Amino acid sequence: MSSYYAGGSGSATVAFPAGEPDNSGSLTGQILAQGWADHGTERSSSTTRVVIVMAVALVLLVAISVLVVLVANNALSGLLE
Repeated sequence: MSSYYAGGSGSATVAFPAGEPDNSGSLTGQILAQGWADHGTERSSSTTRVVIVMAVALVLLVAISVLVVLVANNALSGLLE
């Protein structure tokens, strides 16, 4: 389809970083050998940030839920009196 619109040869190329060759014969090993380098320091700071944001969101959700339960309890007690 790309050769139809672009007028080119139609062969697509994708450049992957060169990894260590995998001799096990498994498809997963070959795919992982073509992967990008793991950057542990960037990942750990990003993971820490995500954990902090998720903890804050959980605390806010629990606080709002407790507030809703207390307001609903007061409203229902007022109706029954």
